Formats: sequence, structure tokens, C-alpha cells
Amino acid sequence: MRRSILLALLPALLLGGCSLGDDDSDRPPALGAKSSDDEAAVKLGFPSAATSNTVRIGGGDAIADAAGTASVVFPATSDETKPDAVVLVDKDDWQGAVAAGVLAGTPIGAPILLSDDDDLPAITEDTLKRLDPKGSDLSRDSKVIRIGSKPPAPQGLKSVQVSGKDPYEVAAAIDRFSSVARGEPTKDVVVTTGERAEYALPASAYAASSGDSVLYAQRSKVPAATVAALKAHQKPNIYILGPESVIDKTAEKELAKYGKVRRVDGPTPVQNAIEFARFSASGFGWGISVPGHNFTLADTARPLDAAPAAALGTNGVFAPLLLTDDSAKLPRSVESYLLDVQPGFEDDPNLAVYNKVFILGDDGTISVAAQGRLNEITKLIPVQAERP
Repeated sequence: MRRSILLALLPALLLGGCSLGDDDSDRPPALGAKSSDDEAAVKLGFPSAATSNTVRIGGGDAIADAAGTASVVFPATSDETKPDAVVLVDKDDWQGAVAAGVLAGTPIGAPILLSDDDDLPAITEDTLKRLDPKGSDLSRDSKVIRIGSKPPAPQGLKSVQVSGKDPYEVAAAIDRFSSVARGEPTKDVVVTTGERAEYALPASAYAASSGDSVLYAQRSKVPAATVAALKAHQKPNIYILGPESVIDKTAEKELAKYGKVRRVDGPTPVQNAIEFARFSASGFGWGISVPGHNFTLADTARPLDAAPAAALGTNGVFAPLLLTDDSAKLPRSVESYLLDVQPGFEDDPNLAVYNKVFILGDDGTISVAAQGRLNEITKLIPVQAERP
């Protein structure tokens, strides 16, 4: 099972920017490297492309990561492996990317690609052509869903625009679009900061997994667009993602007027993501406290990696997004969490469960050394049961 997943993912790694050396002119991995090639080992790209327990989608920027991830989850080798629609978000619109995570999951299932203002980068355009979305009545018969005012309408593909005058209105508009596609508003809603990307990023993958919308608050204020959206959900369970330093008690009291409020938070962005991965209450949350799961790791310095993280939050992967703020090594809190859920076996490893980590970004974003440590702390290990 694990081997088949890895092999299915390797073609997408061709979009990567991983390297074991200093020469960027021909960055690995490359298919067809022969044993007689002078740099065959480097061209293969291991261990930076993948290890036994990690897979790197190694884009040099979030635009490439998004394209690579879309190819991972939608190989587009047949109609069955093509998406019904694709979401376009601008490369500077992290709020749009996080909120659009809900469109990546059921029922629309649209991977998120990134534009560059009113231009489609070559890798986005090529990936969009290859994916060749089918269209669906759930996306208003459109093949492309454009978030905000910047992404262009691709030629030859019917598109629909979901927009507003600010990030709060855009998130509310995405919520309405998703509710119409689902047939009703969700009973749970995530409200996170619209001002601090590093605390909001984990919401993208969860929205894709759960179908729960993401709305935004300011530090001490709940914008009118968010209030209107919450009213449409008719007293939902409101889960605040982030500490009081980004959404304070004043805003929390305002939110409590529109539903039952509970906060999930950590004092730093890295710990905030871990607490969100651990959290579970009344059917809400990842609730990951035991082995047998996938995870995604991204760097807080690249907030638009929320887009590929959303695709990995659903599509049979269901990976919560963990964060690092150090490109050279893993934060100690991430190590500790993954060690807490490291898989083990007593007698037969064939009956065990496994963990895997999807790394977003090249080796300048998350180092090969950090990847090696990830592999070590997620591998299956023998354990000895305590005897009475």
C-alpha cells in the first residue's frame, strides 16, 4: 500500500526544485537516469525527492508547489482522474487560498492553482491544460472558479468569479458558494485571523477535509461580512483558530452572539498548528493523537502553500498541515508531536499502521537534513509490550 502511494506520487516530483548540490542548472529528480551517468545519483534526487516515509513536492515557490500537488492528486490520465473544476487564487492572496480550501473537498473537489496578478504563470497554465477540468453543476457549470479580482479568466474554459471588496467579504462569498454546492450551510465553522497568515494556514487543509467553511476576524473586531455569514449558518459551532494575540476576548465575545464558541490555539504558529492537528470535539477536528496518518509540512515563510496543503487535506490523503519556522531543522515541538504518534509494532509489522509526511517546498525551504529527521521519527519501529 505505502509503496503504491509513493510510486503514484513520484511523477509529480518532476516539478520539484530539490537538489543535493549547488548547481541549479539541472535540478533533480529526473526520469531515466542511467547507472553510467556521471551524476546519476544526484539526478535521481533521493533523499531530497523522497525517503521511505516522506515525499517532497519541491517547488521553488508556492505556484510550483500548487501545480505539482494538483498533479499528484489528479493524474488526469483518464476522465475519472480529472477534476470537475479548478480554483484560481492570486499568489499574494493568502486569505483567499486558505478560505478556498473548502472548495478543494467534497462536493466540488477542485485543486487550487495560483495566478500572478492577471497572468497565468507557465506552470499554472500547463497544469490547467493537462488537468482539463470537466465542469459540474456544483461549480455553476464552470471549469474554473476564480477567487478575488486578480486571477484572469483562462481562454476556452468557462469560469465563475467569487469576489468581494476585502478578504472578509471574499471568504464570506466562498462560504456562500460552498453552501449552495452542499445544499445547506455547515453546522461547524472555523473563524481565524485575517491579519496573521502564519496562524491561519492550518485551516486550509482542514476545510478541505471537513467541508467546513473558513471565515475571518480581526484582532478585536468581527467584520460585517463575517457576521452575515455566521447568521446564515444559524447558530453554528464556531471554532476560533489562533491565540488571543490574534483574535482577542473582545472579538470572541462578539462571535459568541452568533454561535457556540470554542478556541483552538497555541502560543506560536508552529504550536498552533500542532494543537489544531490534535484537537477533536463533537465531531470537529483532526483528533490525531495516535499513529497511522499522513501529515503535510510547510514553512510559515510561504503562506500560499496553503493552496497545495488543501489538496493534500482531502483526495484520499487527509493530511493536516504542520508548520516549521526554521528551514534548516525541525522545530522541537514538531519533533515531539511526531514522536508521540510514531508508529510501532509488537510482532508482525505487516499488521501495523504507518505515518507519512508530505513536504512542501525545495531544499532551501525545508532542508534535506530536516527531511532526514522527519523520516527517522515517522518510521515504523519495533516496540516491546509491557509484561504484567
